[in-house]
Amino acid sequence: MNLEYRALSKIFNSGVLSDIADGDLSYILKVINSFFPEMGDLPLNEIYEKSYDILLKNYPNEYIYKNLIAKKILLGRHSLNTATMLSEFRVGNNKADCVILNGKSTCYEIKTDYDSLVRLEDQLEAYTQVFDDVYVVCSKKFANVILEKIDQSIGILLLSDKLTFKELRKSNIKTEKNKKLLMQSLRKDEYISLINSLTGETLNAPNTQIFDLCYEKLVSLNDNSKINYFFIDVLKKSRKINEDFLLNMPSSLVNATISYKFNKYQISSLINSFITKEKLNVLSNFERKA
Repeated sequence: MNLEYRALSKIFNSGVLSDIADGDLSYILKVINSFFPEMGDLPLNEIYEKSYDILLKNYPNEYIYKNLIAKKILLGRHSLNTATMLSEFRVGNNKADCVILNGKSTCYEIKTDYDSLVRLEDQLEAYTQVFDDVYVVCSKKFANVILEKIDQSIGILLLSDKLTFKELRKSNIKTEKNKKLLMQSLRKDEYISLINSLTGETLNAPNTQIFDLCYEKLVSLNDNSKINYFFIDVLKKSRKINEDFLLNMPSSLVNATISYKFNKYQISSLINSFITKEKLNVLSNFERKA
């Protein structure tokens, strides 16, 4: 049965959403025929909401966890005017599943029932050197193992059967920030902007030298709280969420609007596709072309 749910979960992948933006609904029609044949014709928005509910109950994969973090923590506790969320944020050789930035940086490393814990300690060691707070988000399956296995400074959030997050342990990170790891997590324009915010200087150098020049400047600074403040500020500005896109998509796609990269045409096309009440015919092999 998991294979069927895995097939259903693909509708939340960036590739399928890009296809929809380009007018190709072939995968969606397969989903309707497989999962909702008895319901008749359905609008796209309803297909996604029903599919999401099925996955919530039967196959809570990483997308589901990210969407719940986006809805319950980012939107539930913060304002998009002052906070943003990053997905798959690179830190050294690792990618943090979710990072929420407001007045501080909080990393959420997700471990679903379908994941392994093999790399967890290495991942957390990197994240504690960059972020103010670090949490592992898991289900009951891994909760006790994680409580015993990881450092006491790492927070733990349990996704309950009622789909709420229960804090089993609060994050209490005291590690000093690793300036090199912090800067390596930024794009070129971001670390140049970071140095400009900290020093007032706009550094210019060949691409082969600019990182080293910026890092040299960063190392020379001793105000760690100021560095952390502008690290967060730069990311909030450069990776700001498209609020109009988010608010015009169904709640099942909050994470998709944050995590995936679409061009302006695709965003406009997706909004139009999901706000329409037009129903899709399950008996059709209809495939629109952009």
